[in-house]
Amino acid sequence: MNNKPKTRPDLSAGLDSENSLVIEGLTAGFQTETGRIRVLEDISYQVPQGGTVGLVGESGCGKSVSVMSVMRLLPSPPAFVEKGTILFEGENLLMVPDARMRHIRGNRIGMIFQEPMTSLNPTFPIGFQLREVLRVHRGLDKQAAHKLSVEMIEMIGIGAPEQRMRQYPHQLSGGLRQRIMIAMALVCRPRLLIADEPTTALDVTIQAQILELLGRLQQELGMSILLITHDLGVVAEFCRYVYVMYAGRIVEHAPVDELFANPVHPYTRGLIASRPRISEQIEWLPTIPGMVLSPDQRGAGCYYVERCERGFDQCRRELPPLVETSAQHFTACWKPYL
Repeated sequence: MNNKPKTRPDLSAGLDSENSLVIEGLTAGFQTETGRIRVLEDISYQVPQGGTVGLVGESGCGKSVSVMSVMRLLPSPPAFVEKGTILFEGENLLMVPDARMRHIRGNRIGMIFQEPMTSLNPTFPIGFQLREVLRVHRGLDKQAAHKLSVEMIEMIGIGAPEQRMRQYPHQLSGGLRQRIMIAMALVCRPRLLIADEPTTALDVTIQAQILELLGRLQQELGMSILLITHDLGVVAEFCRYVYVMYAGRIVEHAPVDELFANPVHPYTRGLIASRPRISEQIEWLPTIPGMVLSPDQRGAGCYYVERCERGFDQCRRELPPLVETSAQHFTACWKPYL
């Protein structure tokens, strides 16, 4: 099937650019001893004002690199951005000075990192770390920062806030540490929250509490959320729109209901099929054979072809463009399920 690529959709259409994150054509990677290796290739996605968007894919597909590029937290060198734009509230974050980026980072864009135990400093109490966020980004004195920190701990549903402020990270459970990470990300009331695997390594009851908390805080603070995860169950419950990433490229994106009802890319179908289902009696849990290609192993054709049951000659020769298969549903595949 030889789909002719349609014009790339205008990702900012219908959005207020002052209140949206729009990533367009981002290509980035790292300089290595063997040369420049692209990790992200021409990726584009958006987060509308007040909306919740999911970015999903296996480990190693480039999800975290994309959001670390948004936050400009990758050291350069070795990291590089070859092309693309990252627009937040009308500013291209790739072009703003470092001082301006330090103001935006943590103040207007908050981020929850993957592992709360390593993201929190083990040598300082929780209260000190929360106060420092407010002192650095808002210029508050110690007393004012302490007051707002206590209020934020209460807002995220942790009891005895004064006692928690004196505790160290190792004295808290995994769920409490994750809540503290949320408090640190939100204490400055950001316009956008980037949540990188916020429920990883937590049991299902704590996961549900964290997601419920994020949903409540989103309503109270009016912020947008970009959720990075490999858990499609979380996406189905929490997001309105979803982008599927594979080997550094966006291979499918659609509204959540549409994507789950009608996945057209073989990779997306494989991800959905591999979810455990309590209602179904299955002898073996379906899996996707093989592994994600490392950036230096990618060929000229589709990066998924060696794992795909529908691959044919054109898939090995040509990289499929992202085309619209139905209203608001895009995929990059020469032989999608249509």
